[in-house]
Amino acid sequence: MPGLHPVQAARHNPPWNFFIFVNIYFFTVNHVFIKIVTMMMRKPLFIIFGALLSLASIAQDAPPANPPAGNNEMNTLFGKGSGTIKIPVGYFIEANGGYTQFGHKRVFLPGISMGVILNHHWTIGWTGNFIGNPMGVHFRNIYYDSASAKMHGANLIGGYGGLLLEYTLFPKSRVHVAFPLMIGGGYMFYSRQQHFNDSTFSNHDWHHNVISEDHFFVVEPGIKVECNLVRTLRLNLGVSYRYSPDLRLKNTPKDLINQFTVKLGLRFGKF
Repeated sequence: MPGLHPVQAARHNPPWNFFIFVNIYFFTVNHVFIKIVTMMMRKPLFIIFGALLSLASIAQDAPPANPPAGNNEMNTLFGKGSGTIKIPVGYFIEANGGYTQFGHKRVFLPGISMGVILNHHWTIGWTGNFIGNPMGVHFRNIYYDSASAKMHGANLIGGYGGLLLEYTLFPKSRVHVAFPLMIGGGYMFYSRQQHFNDSTFSNHDWHHNVISEDHFFVVEPGIKVECNLVRTLRLNLGVSYRYSPDLRLKNTPKDLINQFTVKLGLRFGKF
């Protein structure tokens, strides 16, 4: 950049690694992006999404409680700053819980994530969630019982998980924004309701109680606001959209699990 000192020019250089990540991120979800925006405009989650962005913007502009001594200062909500940090590779483990819907059924999705953090910004790891409702999620009219000559309901059980890719903006700020992307697969099945009530049930009866099952591909992009509570602990709140194009379960819409999820997580690690 003409007229600038080399150090000043470096400060004006755009974060090319972030631009590359954004291109990959939106290329992956391009085929569902328009649908996501349309649905968000119709759902209350759009309000939550906007609130997350507003909170992050305010937090970035607010002066830190403990003014940093340098660019490598890790600012935290509680306690003093961690001082100058030089951690090219970190790690984390996270416990989280999500709220979503399958159709019109409310679903609790507990989960766990873990991985490594590269240069404070990049995260690569594994994440997984499973249906946490007691006895699964019950749906009516799933299978026909010839003995009773009528349709019966069944309980949906299972989960999904896969590769976690994430980019974090301003990770050393007390409150910052991150863009997680999960690419993986899942397994879900319908089980007869009597499976949970029959005390004589054994592993040999498993296949007789599984009404329908499927392995499926799933992708879940999202955005979250994260807070540095202390040096080794972060709290995050985010919104994501789960998309699976090929769910095949008996008498079930193929887009049953294509829904937004609000997720709260607690992350411990070396950041």
